[in-house]
Amino acid sequence: MYPSDRMEKAIIGLDIGASLTKVVLVDENLRIIGYEILPSGDPRGTALKALECLFKAIGPAYRENAGVIVATGGGSRFLGDKVLGIPLTWINEIKAIGLGGSTLSGMGDCLVVSAGTGTALVIVREDGKIIRHIGGTGVGGGTILGLSWRLLRVLDFRALEKMALRGDPNKVDLTVGDLIGGPIGILPADVTASNFGKILGEPSPEDIAAGIFNMVSQTIGVVSSMAAKAYGLEDKVIITGMLAKSKLFSKIIYETTKLFSVNIYIPENCELASAIGAIAAYLRGN
Repeated sequence: MYPSDRMEKAIIGLDIGASLTKVVLVDENLRIIGYEILPSGDPRGTALKALECLFKAIGPAYRENAGVIVATGGGSRFLGDKVLGIPLTWINEIKAIGLGGSTLSGMGDCLVVSAGTGTALVIVREDGKIIRHIGGTGVGGGTILGLSWRLLRVLDFRALEKMALRGDPNKVDLTVGDLIGGPIGILPADVTASNFGKILGEPSPEDIAAGIFNMVSQTIGVVSSMAAKAYGLEDKVIITGMLAKSKLFSKIIYETTKLFSVNIYIPENCELASAIGAIAAYLRGN
């Protein structure tokens, strides 16, 4: 995405995650000038490739105008103090996640749910003065792809999502209605009681794909809802990360959190949240 050719002093945010590397170039007002997303590999090699792709797309003049690279994510620790001759500084990933969600949503107090390869939950208080990691789950986009490969031999996320949209998760999941014949407590009859709990029958590959999306999305939705209620942030839950770009994931997590009277918000550019949060931390002098 390259919304403008106007030259300004530029800052680069670089998020090297377990599965994907995101690089974004912004001005001092955090206006996005351009970004690239590539699969993660060797951290330094991936960073170089991502930056080269970015500068090729938006113009080499931005390379000369880039003042600093602000890096975060697990792989960022192996980059040294310069990349392509541009000074590099490192920002703690929890701080980047929290400030990224807060910045994109405009909420000074919120629960940021970073749904990537796994899922991290970060509390933000007092306009980012307090940022606290409260836990998370190992379930995330990596789980979707891992199960997809082992069960279906499909490793393309978009292809899997298209399959899931054609499938019926109720062919693999047991619902509350299946177990007790109707609703119970706050749960309607059509809500999942057991992911992949329906042993009998012959589900199609599309049904299995739907079940995989259901399990991961619902798990993240339930964990996020419980955390939001525990910290009094039921109306301030921000979902970020690459997984949040999935329309099917978004639909399921909205439905799941609604059961618990929790409202979520998925901001524009949610996939770039940690990279933008790293820049926000740098601009704050963190």
